[in-house]
This record gives sequence, structure tokens and C-alpha cells, in this order.
Amino acid sequence: MTESGLKLIAWVVALSLIGAMLAIPQPVDPWEMPSLVLGRAAVSDAVRLDETLAKEVPDTDEARTLRSLFLDHGRSEANPPYEMNEYDQRQAAIHLATAALVEKHGTAAFEAMRAAAVEDFVAVFGDGADEARDDYEVSVLGGIREILKQYGAVYRGVVVAPPLTLRVFYKARWNSVHRRPFVEAFSQIELQAYWGWLALHGWGKPLPKREDALVAFREAGGSGSQEAAALFDVLADRPDRASKSLEKLYAARGELRLRNLALGTLHAALLPTGSP
Repeated sequence: MTESGLKLIAWVVALSLIGAMLAIPQPVDPWEMPSLVLGRAAVSDAVRLDETLAKEVPDTDEARTLRSLFLDHGRSEANPPYEMNEYDQRQAAIHLATAALVEKHGTAAFEAMRAAAVEDFVAVFGDGADEARDDYEVSVLGGIREILKQYGAVYRGVVVAPPLTLRVFYKARWNSVHRRPFVEAFSQIELQAYWGWLALHGWGKPLPKREDALVAFREAGGSGSQEAAALFDVLADRPDRASKSLEKLYAARGELRLRNLALGTLHAALLPTGSP
């Protein structure tokens, strides 16, 4: 037999061994959550909508007053502590300014100001590497850097969350400052970016809060929610339920990784649990 023939046989044997190894069930530690995956087209649409709305902010006293109050809040937020009396007075002023804006220009103007605030944040925050350089940038950022660190969106000075997640975290902050629900006016993809990050990447956060976020993520059509729910069962000391869920996913998708995760959940029952 020629040398080339021997090499071909060796390659065939090697590939056969690799195939056999892959076919053998290999338990995998079930601690790694699925990564947050967002549809590119939907993300682009959401960003484009904000950019369009931001150009529609009315050039009036009502809009300027509300924006000025928001920036004042950010300035105080970035330089704690401040007296609660000051906070209460500013919140009252923001409430009155919001009512005045909506009364004169309608809710569309309020939505435009929310979008414009997000665009201001994106312009100032950049890649997250630089600190605020002047009073304006301090006012725009407020306490958002601490929020992003707290929820793992920025780790050791490096941004690790998707850009849309950064945007919606700031949008949620804006809503909160204006006493609106955190996710008011969020599109479906923005809900995925918000709840998905809290559920899948909320390292160290209480499991019940992450499970609530996962429910909201699933309702928004988020990808990977079924697998994540099974892994939450592991963390909640429910390995049998987790294994059955992963086996069903494996039967539906045929992914070896899911089969191995199902085996890993049974092994995990013998180990102390921890949060990924």
C-alpha cells in the first residue's frame, strides 16, 4: 500500500474515533447560561427609530425646562450624597414640567425627549473607556456608570453588554427619573435587550429576580429562555426537573450540547450550587 493510502486510512480512523467520542454522552457542568442574542435587523430598526424621534424634540421653553431638570438630576446623582428635600423638590418640578410639555405638545414630544436623551448618552459614553470631561457630560451620565457596573454590563472598565442593552438601561433610567415604568415604550427587541441581560447575565443577583426577568424575556420572544429556565432549576436545587427539560430540548433540536447538559445537571445534584 502506498504512503498516501496509509495516510488516508489514518485520517478515516481518526475521524471515526472523533465521531465515536462525540456520540458518547459526556456530562457538562450546567453553569454557563446561554448568551444574549439579539436580531440584527430589529436592533438596527430600534436604533434608527430613536435617532429619528430625537430630531423631533420641540424647541420650546417646556422642552428646555424638562431637559434642564433632567440634567440637574444627573449632576446630583453623580455627586452624592444630596438631601432628600432637594430630591423631592426636583421630582415635583420634573412632574410639573412633564405635564406642561405633554399638555402643549402631546405625548409624542415626551417620547422624542426620551429618545434624544439616549442619543446624548451614546455620544458622551462612547466606548465607555473615558470619564466625563466636563459638567455637561457629568450631567448626561449621572449614575449610569454605576448601574452598568452593578449589572455586569461593564466589567473592569470594559463594556461587555450589547450596545442596545446599554441604550435600554439608560432609557430605563430616564423613565425612572420621570416616574414612569422602567420599560415604558420599549419595543420587543428592547425588552429582549433589557430583560435578557438581567436574566442571562445578572451574575450574583438574587435568583428569584433573575427568574422574573427570564419570564419577561420569554414573553418578549427572547432566544435561549427554555435552556436558561432549566439551568435556573439547577441553581434552585431542582436537578431532576432541569434534566427532563434539557432532554426535551435535545429531543426537539438534536443538539449534543443539550444532551450533555442534561447529564451534567444530574452530576450537579451531587455538588454545591453556585451562580454563573
